[in-house]
Amino acid sequence: MHAQNLHTKLIALLAIASLMAPLSVFAQAQKYEALLGIWDVETENGQYTFVFNFSLKEGKLAGLFTGQAGETEMEDLTFEDNKVVFLVNIDAGGQEMPIDFEATIAGDNLEGMLALEFGEATIVGEKRKE
Repeated sequence: MHAQNLHTKLIALLAIASLMAPLSVFAQAQKYEALLGIWDVETENGQYTFVFNFSLKEGKLAGLFTGQAGETEMEDLTFEDNKVVFLVNIDAGGQEMPIDFEATIAGDNLEGMLALEFGEATIVGEKRKE
């Protein structure tokens, strides 16, 4: 009788866990809702343009950066309190050049900075409408 009771509890626990897994993905999507999507971004003077594509992959935040040097995955990507931070390494004439990005999201707009070896620049962007 004890084994059957344990078996019943185990099945109930597995059923609850299977129901909660989609809720976890939903909770992650809600957490990142302000960020998820495609953003058109440029330096404040408009000299350089970028596309930031934020998505969820297997429940984790992921990002793809597109600029004049091509596409690359975002590294060290975080989003907390409407602030996104990440790093990209781009190919600059055969040499890898790291660029740090930090921006604050306010509705469908972002504003922040990029920093590289040679200095910093202000960036502004707008989320694409779907």
